[in-house]
Amino acid sequence: MQQACSLGRLRNRKSLSENLRARVRFAGFSDRSKEVYKLSKAFPVNLALAIPSIVRLRVNAVHYDAVVVLHENWDPVYSGRVLAEFFSAPSMVLLQSPPLYGSRKRFFNILKALLLWRKLVGNTPIEKSLFEAEAIIRNIGEYYLSKLRYEKVLRKYSIILGVSKAIAVEMGCGWLDKVICLDPGVSLDEEDLKAIKSIRRRVREKENYIVFGGGRLSAEKGFIEALISFKLISKHFPELKLVITGRIAPERLLRIKRVCRKLGIENKVVFTEFVPRDKRLEIIAKARLMLYPSHTDSFSYAVLESLHLGTPIVAYRIPAIEIYYGKCSGVELVEEWDLEALTVKAIDLLDKKVETVEPPKIKSWKEIMSEEVETISKLILKQQI
Repeated sequence: MQQACSLGRLRNRKSLSENLRARVRFAGFSDRSKEVYKLSKAFPVNLALAIPSIVRLRVNAVHYDAVVVLHENWDPVYSGRVLAEFFSAPSMVLLQSPPLYGSRKRFFNILKALLLWRKLVGNTPIEKSLFEAEAIIRNIGEYYLSKLRYEKVLRKYSIILGVSKAIAVEMGCGWLDKVICLDPGVSLDEEDLKAIKSIRRRVREKENYIVFGGGRLSAEKGFIEALISFKLISKHFPELKLVITGRIAPERLLRIKRVCRKLGIENKVVFTEFVPRDKRLEIIAKARLMLYPSHTDSFSYAVLESLHLGTPIVAYRIPAIEIYYGKCSGVELVEEWDLEALTVKAIDLLDKKVETVEPPKIKSWKEIMSEEVETISKLILKQQI
């Protein structure tokens, strides 16, 4: 029996070497010509979504028992279906994030965040207008194209596997019975838990700062909203700092610092740049609060780590947060774009000095991997019956 053909995006030589050491055999790849790649840069929407056939497939001429796609990006999803039909093989796709949004309200909340980002990072009125126009055209175009393309292709897969219930919920009612959810399909490993326990034993007191929990400093993660809310919070707590961890590209950092100056909080925001994982966890453990107004998630590691480290959170009430953390002690949820409620909840938590913070109970990586392997085995055996 041939192994399932796994399609994903090969990012660099390091990942290639790691996969080869793990005895992963590459049966082929998908790509685009240089001409198409250049055209994609200037095209107002994702060119592969608009014209799926521009993706080229190169695969060994042997039969495969199953096709397994490990990502929701359009290229591998489309390529997986082409291969499944060519080999007359059953197919499965693993969705790590929602490939489409069934709710227009959810989509426009995300678009609103993108427009606010473009407005604040622009230097001149003309630049701001161009940034906003480009964001509107590209994102609205891709919203409708994604619904059109994914609706058609995903329903042809034998199995659609999601890493969390939130993915099926975000995709809309028609997908709740179609998507099998691992609920969730991610966890903290033993090394992470060991490090967290060690840090909690060492950290006895909170320091006078809060942290942004979005990871990526992007519009979708609510970064600009976090800055605006922090500006209001700092009026009640003048000595409070906002700490932001992670490496940031120099040009992007300059733009972000310019936004901080516009908001009058440039001296209150601390950028740590890259810090080792243990140090980042320690920073979270010492924080009085995590501000997490993210618009997009399937399952939040940032929130999970923060709760394990005893740091309370204020976040938007999006499916991924409400489903897995809505009933946890130390988590306060507000509606998307309700910056007043976000700020008030944060101030309340800072005033109360919350003592009880509890993470949800989730499965181990071993349990999750067993479920995924069992699902792939069923997919392959279906072809053998």
